[in-house]
Amino acid sequence: MDMQRTKSPGPDRNLRQPKLQLPPGAWDTHLHIFGPQSRFPLAGGRKLEVEDCTLDDLLALQDALGLSHGLLVQSFQHGNSYEYMLHALSREPRRFRGVTALAPDVTDAEIAILKGAGVVGTRFVYRMAPAFDHRGVARAHDAGLQAHFMLHGEDEAAAWADDVLQTPGRFVIEHMGWPSVENGTDGPSMRFVRSALDTGRCWVKLSPRFSQQSVLPFSDVMPFIRDLVARYPDRLLWGSDWPHPNYFQPMPNDADLLDLMLEWVPDEAVRQKIFVDNPRELFGAP
Repeated sequence: MDMQRTKSPGPDRNLRQPKLQLPPGAWDTHLHIFGPQSRFPLAGGRKLEVEDCTLDDLLALQDALGLSHGLLVQSFQHGNSYEYMLHALSREPRRFRGVTALAPDVTDAEIAILKGAGVVGTRFVYRMAPAFDHRGVARAHDAGLQAHFMLHGEDEAAAWADDVLQTPGRFVIEHMGWPSVENGTDGPSMRFVRSALDTGRCWVKLSPRFSQQSVLPFSDVMPFIRDLVARYPDRLLWGSDWPHPNYFQPMPNDADLLDLMLEWVPDEAVRQKIFVDNPRELFGAP
Protein backbone atom coordinates (compact mmCIF):
# COMPACT_ATOMS: atom_id res chain seq x y z
CA MET A 1 0.00 0.00 0.00
CA ASP A 2 1.21 3.50 -0.82
CA MET A 3 1.86 4.99 2.61
CA GLN A 4 1.06 8.48 1.30
CA ARG A 5 -2.59 7.50 0.93
CA THR A 6 -5.14 7.93 3.68
CA LYS A 7 -7.09 4.87 4.75
CA SER A 8 -10.79 5.58 4.36
CA PRO A 9 -12.95 3.75 6.95
CA GLY A 10 -15.31 1.14 5.59
CA PRO A 11 -19.10 1.27 5.94
CA ASP A 12 -21.11 -0.21 8.78
CA ARG A 13 -21.83 -3.66 7.36
CA ASN A 14 -24.62 -4.45 9.82
CA LEU A 15 -27.59 -4.89 7.48
CA ARG A 16 -30.97 -4.18 9.02
CA GLN A 17 -34.33 -2.77 8.04
CA PRO A 18 -35.01 0.92 8.63
CA LYS A 19 -38.10 2.20 10.39
CA LEU A 20 -39.02 4.03 7.21
CA GLN A 21 -41.07 1.91 4.83
CA LEU A 22 -40.03 3.04 1.38
CA PRO A 23 -42.50 3.26 -1.49
CA PRO A 24 -42.10 0.74 -4.31
CA GLY A 25 -39.52 1.85 -6.84
CA ALA A 26 -37.44 3.93 -4.39
CA TRP A 27 -34.04 5.25 -5.51
CA ASP A 28 -30.74 5.99 -3.80
CA THR A 29 -29.16 8.51 -6.18
CA HIS A 30 -25.61 8.64 -4.82
CA LEU A 31 -23.75 5.35 -4.57
CA HIS A 32 -20.17 4.23 -5.14
CA ILE A 33 -18.82 0.73 -5.63
CA PHE A 34 -15.20 -0.35 -5.30
CA GLY A 35 -13.72 -3.55 -6.60
CA PRO A 36 -13.11 -6.35 -6.36
CA GLN A 37 -9.87 -4.42 -6.74
CA SER A 38 -8.13 -7.60 -7.92
CA ARG A 39 -10.28 -7.29 -11.06
CA PHE A 40 -11.14 -3.57 -11.17
CA PRO A 41 -8.07 -1.72 -9.82
CA LEU A 42 -8.43 1.86 -8.66
CA ALA A 43 -6.48 4.82 -10.05
CA GLY A 44 -2.79 4.82 -9.27
CA GLY A 45 -2.73 8.48 -8.30
CA ARG A 46 -5.66 8.31 -5.88
CA LYS A 47 -5.47 9.84 -2.41
CA LEU A 48 -7.45 7.20 -0.51
CA GLU A 49 -7.18 3.52 0.21
CA VAL A 50 -10.68 2.04 0.31
CA GLU A 51 -11.79 -1.49 1.07
CA ASP A 52 -13.74 -3.51 -1.46
CA CYS A 53 -17.40 -2.45 -1.46
CA THR A 54 -18.67 -4.39 -4.42
CA LEU A 55 -21.82 -4.56 -6.47
CA ASP A 56 -22.84 -7.66 -4.52
CA ASP A 57 -22.38 -5.77 -1.24
CA LEU A 58 -24.54 -2.96 -2.62
CA LEU A 59 -27.28 -5.32 -3.75
CA ALA A 60 -27.46 -6.86 -0.27
CA LEU A 61 -27.67 -3.40 1.31
CA GLN A 62 -30.39 -2.20 -1.05
CA ASP A 63 -32.45 -5.30 -0.43
CA ALA A 64 -32.13 -4.85 3.34
CA LEU A 65 -33.18 -1.19 3.15
CA GLY A 66 -36.04 -1.71 0.70
CA LEU A 67 -34.48 0.23 -2.18
CA SER A 68 -35.32 -0.71 -5.75
CA HIS A 69 -32.95 1.42 -7.83
CA GLY A 70 -29.70 3.31 -7.58
CA LEU A 71 -27.45 5.79 -9.35
CA LEU A 72 -23.82 4.66 -9.42
CA VAL A 73 -21.54 7.70 -9.20
CA GLN A 74 -17.90 7.50 -10.24
CA SER A 75 -15.62 8.16 -7.28
CA PHE A 76 -12.39 10.15 -7.47
CA GLN A 77 -10.63 6.87 -6.66
CA HIS A 78 -11.48 5.48 -10.11
CA GLY A 79 -9.98 8.33 -12.09
CA ASN A 80 -11.43 8.05 -15.60
CA SER A 81 -11.67 4.26 -15.61
CA TYR A 82 -15.20 2.96 -16.11
CA GLU A 83 -14.84 -0.78 -16.77
CA TYR A 84 -16.21 -1.52 -13.29
CA MET A 85 -19.31 0.58 -14.04
CA LEU A 86 -19.96 -1.08 -17.38
CA HIS A 87 -19.79 -4.43 -15.63
CA ALA A 88 -22.20 -3.36 -12.87
CA LEU A 89 -24.70 -1.75 -15.25
CA SER A 90 -24.59 -4.75 -17.55
CA ARG A 91 -25.25 -7.12 -14.66
CA GLU A 92 -28.14 -5.09 -13.26
CA PRO A 93 -29.62 -3.10 -16.16
CA ARG A 94 -33.09 -2.94 -14.59
CA ARG A 95 -31.80 -1.66 -11.28
CA PHE A 96 -29.07 0.92 -11.85
CA ARG A 97 -28.08 3.94 -13.87
CA GLY A 98 -24.62 5.53 -13.83
CA VAL A 99 -22.72 8.81 -13.79
CA THR A 100 -19.14 8.50 -14.93
CA ALA A 101 -16.17 10.85 -15.24
CA LEU A 102 -15.30 11.20 -18.91
CA ALA A 103 -11.65 11.59 -19.86
CA PRO A 104 -10.83 14.57 -22.11
CA ASP A 105 -9.92 12.18 -24.92
CA VAL A 106 -12.97 9.92 -24.62
CA THR A 107 -14.26 8.97 -28.06
CA ASP A 108 -17.80 9.24 -29.35
CA ALA A 109 -17.83 5.46 -29.68
CA GLU A 110 -17.01 5.07 -25.98
CA ILE A 111 -19.74 7.52 -25.01
CA ALA A 112 -22.21 5.52 -27.10
CA ILE A 113 -21.19 2.32 -25.26
CA LEU A 114 -21.60 4.01 -21.88
CA LYS A 115 -25.02 5.40 -22.77
CA GLY A 116 -26.12 2.03 -24.07
CA ALA A 117 -25.16 0.46 -20.74
CA GLY A 118 -27.14 2.99 -18.72
CA VAL A 119 -24.86 5.97 -18.10
CA VAL A 120 -27.00 9.11 -17.90
CA GLY A 121 -24.50 11.77 -16.89
CA THR A 122 -20.93 12.85 -16.36
CA ARG A 123 -19.45 14.35 -13.23
CA PHE A 124 -17.56 17.63 -12.80
CA VAL A 125 -15.71 18.09 -9.50
CA TYR A 126 -14.09 21.41 -8.58
CA ARG A 127 -11.46 19.78 -6.39
CA MET A 128 -10.35 17.53 -9.22
CA ALA A 129 -10.18 20.32 -11.84
CA PRO A 130 -10.85 23.88 -10.59
CA ALA A 131 -11.08 25.36 -14.10
CA PHE A 132 -14.68 25.02 -15.31
CA ASP A 133 -14.74 22.49 -18.15
CA HIS A 134 -16.83 24.32 -20.75
CA ARG A 135 -15.85 21.86 -23.48
CA GLY A 136 -16.72 18.84 -21.36
CA VAL A 137 -20.10 20.27 -20.34
CA ALA A 138 -20.96 21.13 -23.94
CA ARG A 139 -19.86 17.73 -25.17
CA ALA A 140 -21.91 15.98 -22.49
CA HIS A 141 -24.97 17.97 -23.49
CA ASP A 142 -24.46 17.23 -27.19
CA ALA A 143 -24.23 13.53 -26.31
CA GLY A 144 -27.47 13.64 -24.31
CA LEU A 145 -25.76 13.32 -20.93
CA GLN A 146 -26.56 15.35 -17.83
CA ALA A 147 -23.89 17.37 -15.99
CA HIS A 148 -23.49 16.50 -12.30
CA PHE A 149 -21.59 19.02 -10.20
CA MET A 150 -19.69 18.44 -6.96
CA LEU A 151 -18.97 21.74 -5.19
CA HIS A 152 -17.64 21.83 -1.64
CA GLY A 153 -18.37 25.06 0.17
CA GLU A 154 -18.96 28.73 -0.52
CA ASP A 155 -15.74 29.47 -2.43
CA GLU A 156 -16.18 26.63 -4.91
CA ALA A 157 -19.84 27.51 -5.46
CA ALA A 158 -18.91 31.15 -6.08
CA ALA A 159 -16.20 30.17 -8.57
CA TRP A 160 -18.54 28.05 -10.71
CA ALA A 161 -21.95 29.60 -10.03
CA ASP A 162 -22.35 31.61 -13.23
CA ASP A 163 -21.16 28.75 -15.43
CA VAL A 164 -23.33 26.16 -13.70
CA LEU A 165 -26.41 28.35 -14.09
CA GLN A 166 -25.72 28.59 -17.83
CA THR A 167 -25.34 24.82 -18.21
CA PRO A 168 -27.54 23.63 -21.09
CA GLY A 169 -30.08 20.94 -20.41
CA ARG A 170 -30.70 19.15 -17.16
CA PHE A 171 -28.07 19.19 -14.42
CA VAL A 172 -27.61 17.99 -10.85
CA ILE A 173 -25.95 19.47 -7.77
CA GLU A 174 -24.58 16.86 -5.39
CA HIS A 175 -24.70 17.07 -1.58
CA MET A 176 -26.78 20.28 -1.72
CA GLY A 177 -23.70 22.22 -2.80
CA TRP A 178 -22.11 21.62 0.62
CA PRO A 179 -23.21 24.94 2.15
CA SER A 180 -21.59 26.45 5.21
CA VAL A 181 -23.78 25.77 8.25
CA GLU A 182 -22.54 28.98 9.85
CA ASN A 183 -23.90 31.10 6.99
CA GLY A 184 -27.42 29.75 7.36
CA THR A 185 -30.06 29.18 4.74
CA ASP A 186 -29.53 32.60 3.18
CA GLY A 187 -25.79 32.15 2.75
CA PRO A 188 -24.13 32.35 -0.68
CA SER A 189 -24.17 28.59 -1.36
CA MET A 190 -27.86 28.21 -0.62
CA ARG A 191 -28.73 31.27 -2.70
CA PHE A 192 -26.79 29.68 -5.56
CA VAL A 193 -28.58 26.35 -5.10
CA ARG A 194 -31.98 28.05 -5.12
CA SER A 195 -31.00 30.01 -8.24
CA ALA A 196 -30.06 26.74 -9.91
CA LEU A 197 -33.35 25.14 -8.93
CA ASP A 198 -35.22 28.20 -10.19
CA THR A 199 -33.96 27.43 -13.72
CA GLY A 200 -36.35 24.45 -13.77
CA ARG A 201 -33.52 22.32 -15.19
CA CYS A 202 -31.75 21.48 -11.94
CA TRP A 203 -32.15 18.68 -9.39
CA VAL A 204 -30.43 18.67 -5.98
CA LYS A 205 -29.44 15.71 -3.81
CA LEU A 206 -30.42 15.99 -0.16
CA SER A 207 -27.50 15.13 2.10
CA PRO A 208 -26.22 15.51 5.68
CA ARG A 209 -22.57 15.50 4.56
CA PHE A 210 -22.10 19.22 5.27
CA SER A 211 -23.11 18.83 8.93
CA GLN A 212 -20.65 20.12 11.54
CA GLN A 213 -21.87 17.46 13.97
CA SER A 214 -20.06 14.14 14.24
CA VAL A 215 -23.06 11.89 14.93
CA LEU A 216 -26.73 11.57 14.00
CA PRO A 217 -29.22 13.19 13.79
CA PHE A 218 -27.09 15.99 12.25
CA SER A 219 -29.67 18.49 13.43
CA ASP A 220 -27.73 21.49 12.10
CA VAL A 221 -28.66 20.54 8.52
CA MET A 222 -32.39 20.46 9.24
CA PRO A 223 -33.12 24.14 8.37
CA PHE A 224 -31.38 23.67 5.01
CA ILE A 225 -33.31 20.49 4.22
CA ARG A 226 -36.64 21.99 5.23
CA ASP A 227 -35.99 25.12 3.16
CA LEU A 228 -35.52 23.11 -0.04
CA VAL A 229 -38.31 20.64 0.70
CA ALA A 230 -40.78 23.49 1.20
CA ARG A 231 -39.77 25.29 -2.01
CA TYR A 232 -38.78 22.56 -4.49
CA PRO A 233 -40.36 19.17 -3.70
CA ASP A 234 -40.37 18.27 -7.41
CA ARG A 235 -36.62 18.83 -7.86
CA LEU A 236 -35.10 16.95 -4.93
CA LEU A 237 -33.39 13.56 -4.77
CA TRP A 238 -32.06 11.39 -1.93
CA GLY A 239 -28.53 10.02 -1.95
CA SER A 240 -26.77 8.08 0.79
CA ASP A 241 -23.15 8.36 -0.46
CA TRP A 242 -22.60 4.68 0.45
CA PRO A 243 -20.01 3.42 1.34
CA HIS A 244 -19.20 6.95 2.57
CA PRO A 245 -15.63 7.32 1.30
CA ASN A 246 -13.50 10.07 2.80
CA TYR A 247 -15.72 10.18 5.93
CA PHE A 248 -13.79 10.11 9.19
CA GLN A 249 -16.49 10.68 11.81
CA PRO A 250 -18.18 7.73 13.58
CA MET A 251 -19.66 5.69 10.73
CA PRO A 252 -23.48 5.74 10.77
CA ASN A 253 -25.55 2.73 9.88
CA ASP A 254 -27.33 3.17 6.56
CA ALA A 255 -30.71 2.28 8.06
CA ASP A 256 -30.31 5.19 10.50
CA LEU A 257 -29.34 7.53 7.65
CA LEU A 258 -32.44 6.52 5.74
CA ASP A 259 -34.62 7.06 8.81
CA LEU A 260 -33.53 10.72 8.88
CA MET A 261 -36.06 11.19 6.08
CA LEU A 262 -38.88 10.55 8.54
CA GLU A 263 -37.95 13.82 10.24
CA TRP A 264 -36.63 15.66 7.21
CA VAL A 265 -39.72 14.96 5.08
CA PRO A 266 -42.64 13.91 7.29
CA ASP A 267 -45.12 14.19 4.40
CA GLU A 268 -45.41 10.77 2.77
CA ALA A 269 -46.57 12.26 -0.54
CA VAL A 270 -43.43 14.40 -0.74
CA ARG A 271 -41.25 11.40 0.14
CA GLN A 272 -42.88 9.60 -2.80
CA LYS A 273 -41.68 12.41 -5.05
CA ILE A 274 -38.14 12.45 -3.67
CA PHE A 275 -37.61 8.67 -3.63
CA VAL A 276 -39.57 7.65 -6.73
CA ASP A 277 -41.13 10.28 -8.98
CA ASN A 278 -38.26 12.78 -9.23
CA PRO A 279 -35.47 10.29 -9.97
CA ARG A 280 -37.70 8.41 -12.39
CA GLU A 281 -38.33 11.63 -14.31
CA LEU A 282 -34.64 12.51 -14.36
CA PHE A 283 -33.03 9.11 -14.95
CA GLY A 284 -35.80 7.11 -16.59
CA ALA A 285 -37.24 3.78 -15.50
CA PRO A 286 -34.54 1.08 -15.68
